[in-house]
This record gives sequence, structure tokens and C-alpha cells, in this order.
Amino acid sequence: MNDIHPTAIIGQDVVLGDGIKIHPYAVLDGKVEIGDGCIIGPYVHLTGWVKIGKRTKVYAHASIGEDPQDYTFDGTPGLCEIGDDCLIREGVTIHTPVHGDEGCKTSVANGAFLMANCHVAHNVEVGEKAIVANGTLLAGFVKVGEKVFLSGNIGIHQFCWIGAYSIVSPCAKVVQNVPPFMTADGNPAIVHGLNVVGLRRNNFPETQRSKIKDAYKMLYYSGMGFRDACDEIEAKYSSDEWVMKLVTFVRESKRGIIGAAQTSE
Repeated sequence: MNDIHPTAIIGQDVVLGDGIKIHPYAVLDGKVEIGDGCIIGPYVHLTGWVKIGKRTKVYAHASIGEDPQDYTFDGTPGLCEIGDDCLIREGVTIHTPVHGDEGCKTSVANGAFLMANCHVAHNVEVGEKAIVANGTLLAGFVKVGEKVFLSGNIGIHQFCWIGAYSIVSPCAKVVQNVPPFMTADGNPAIVHGLNVVGLRRNNFPETQRSKIKDAYKMLYYSGMGFRDACDEIEAKYSSDEWVMKLVTFVRESKRGIIGAAQTSE
């Protein structure tokens, strides 16, 4: 049974699961689908084409599904997809994608935590259990990997990728891709070492952390270019799944990857 406040406005095309609570003055219009057990806070606006999974909580004044801030948007509906068990805090904005007719979408994966007043622009992909802290801005087509931690008030340039298990410090300016497992900081952001704490918290054993650290040093401090360094890393660790994720990320990075501090940790 759902608990819907009488002041909430629910459009005729909205599809609700079971056990949903909708607070006062929320507005749900358009092609909106909400999974079981969700909580929609006061003054939330869900519009356009939005799918929200189970047990996700959307806090006051969040806006999901509005038109993108992009001159190329032609009005074609595109999907904003939010996973299960997400937390969308106060004032968060998540915009519909451009090129929705081509199957593009804006997505937030299961377990992600978007803190107050952060912005998820059109065509952004936020990975599972990623954390985006207060006031951080993800420009169009940004990709955030699983279990990334983005601190507060970061600006991330359009099309940048933030690799899995990395952390970016507060107020950083990210203009190129941040490889997986790294700690990044600065304006512009550069690598300052591995995200050792994050790797430990996510139960990477010491032997695995040592391999990743060796690959990181080969990538940034061997004196080789990134392409040659990746070849050397692959030759040494071709059977290691996690190290090869780093290699693949670097090779596929069209914007290039950020540089590193002059000395390694």
C-alpha cells in the first residue's frame, strides 16, 4: 500500500510500485516509473522519462528528468534511470540525455549516493555505490566508475571518465580522465598516489594492492610514455584482472589521463 500525501501531484502516466511514500507537494509528471519501497520527499519534481528502482530515497527539492542544458537538445525524450537503494539528497539535479532517440540515457547505478546540490548533467553515467559529495558538478557525458568517491565542490569537464575505486579531493578541477585506483587533487587535478584507504576498505588483499601499486609506478614513473608503459604492464600482469582494468582504461581514454606529482608515494 502506498502513502501519498493529498497535496502531491501524480500524472496519469506515472506507474507506482508498492510501499511507496510520497511527501507533500511532490510533482510527478510524464513517463515516470517508481519501484517498490521508494520515498519521494517534499517538493521533489520527477518529469519526462524517469525510471527509479527499489528502495531509493529522493530528498526535498531534488529534480530528475528536466531538459538538458545543451543547445543541441531537440526535445526528443531520453531516459533518466536511477537504480535500487540510491540516496538522492536535497537539491540534486539530474538531467535527461541528448540523443535520447539513439538509446542514450543518463544513469545512476545501484547504491549510489548523491549528496546535496550536486549536478548530474545529460548523458552522465554514475557507477554502483559511487559517492558524489555536496556541490560537485558532473558535466555532460562524464562517466564515474563503481565505488568512486568524489569530494565536495569538484568540477568535472564534459566527457571525462573517473575510474573505479578512485578518489578526488575537494574543489579539484578535472579536465582529463582519472585512472582507476588513484587519488587525485588540484587545479587542474593530478595524481598524488593510490587510493590505498579505498582499496583496503573494499577488501583488496595486500598482494593485489602491491600489483596495482607496481603498475601505477610503471605508468607514471618509469620514464616511458603511457602507451609503452601499458605494453610493459600488460607483459608483466596480463593475467591480473584488476591491473588489466587499469591498462584498458588508459588505452581507451580519448581525452588522455591526468598527470602525476613529480615523486611517487
